[in-house]
Amino acid sequence: MAALSFSFGYWRPILREVWDGDSDQVAVTIDDAPCRDTTPYLLDCLDQYGAKATFFISGFRAQGNEDILEAIAAAGHAMYAHGWDHVRLDREPMTRLKADMSRCEALLSSLRPTPKPYLVRLPYNGGYRNARIHRALAEWSPGCQIAHWRLSVEDHDFAKRFPARSESAVGIDGEVVRVLSHRQLRRSIILLHDQPINELPDGGHKAWLTIETLRRLLKGLSRLGLRSVPVKPLAKPSLLSRFVFV
Repeated sequence: MAALSFSFGYWRPILREVWDGDSDQVAVTIDDAPCRDTTPYLLDCLDQYGAKATFFISGFRAQGNEDILEAIAAAGHAMYAHGWDHVRLDREPMTRLKADMSRCEALLSSLRPTPKPYLVRLPYNGGYRNARIHRALAEWSPGCQIAHWRLSVEDHDFAKRFPARSESAVGIDGEVVRVLSHRQLRRSIILLHDQPINELPDGGHKAWLTIETLRRLLKGLSRLGLRSVPVKPLAKPSLLSRFVFV
């Protein structure tokens, strides 16, 4: 029994919602930041709606953009490492996973204290069902938790799906309405991206899509009387929270 309990201990809690807040809260999370031509506008938009977000930072984009990271922290938003090169770390040696996460957090820790417990979201959320990944994360940051999501606006491929400005507005609205009308919207962790990292170049239309998606989502949340708060780790993770993979 002791050995079994010990192995259970490697499994990280998986968060999909805000557990300890009011029912009028959600948690907007933004992957892949920072980008110089979008992140400052995202911060302005968040400030306009009195919203706080959780940013999962890509190291290679953060390097040289420390001033933007400082602005994120100064505005009261949360920041966590999202790896360094935005690769599937669950398909790499675990030594690289730990090294990439440590490299990114070393940069972030120069701008704000390292959070404990740490919230982890690997690129593509790869490996969240994989025992090997859970063990590596437990070794990298004991007590860490995986910040998953319940709802996504699916903006990772907007630039492909909506290449023209006219159809983009309609497409964004459709995805935002889908999220806002979800029966489990309240307390949900919501996934967005800051110019999602893919084969399409950053800037221009891709930047417009990023800014408009956040603006329209926050406008809709405000209309529903909902506000975005940073994701907080579970104070007392239950056993169930470690095995909710659906």
